[in-house]
Amino acid sequence: MQVLTLNEAAKRASLTRRSIERLLAGGEGPAIVVLGKRRKGILDTDLDAWLRSRRRPAPGEGAKPSNQEEVV
Repeated sequence: MQVLTLNEAAKRASLTRRSIERLLAGGEGPAIVVLGKRRKGILDTDLDAWLRSRRRPAPGEGAKPSNQEEVV
């Protein structure tokens, strides 16, 4: 387990630091670790879990399991 800075977390999530800050302020981002009065971090495991929770099927996917063929 590793604590990421907000800059590191933003880079890993392909977001800007400001976007991460907005998500956190709105209660929509990953859980944070308060390291001091003015310092916050995000556990790498929390960031990974948050990113997984935001996964959505690509358009055209998800309607049927991939192991089943479509019957015409």
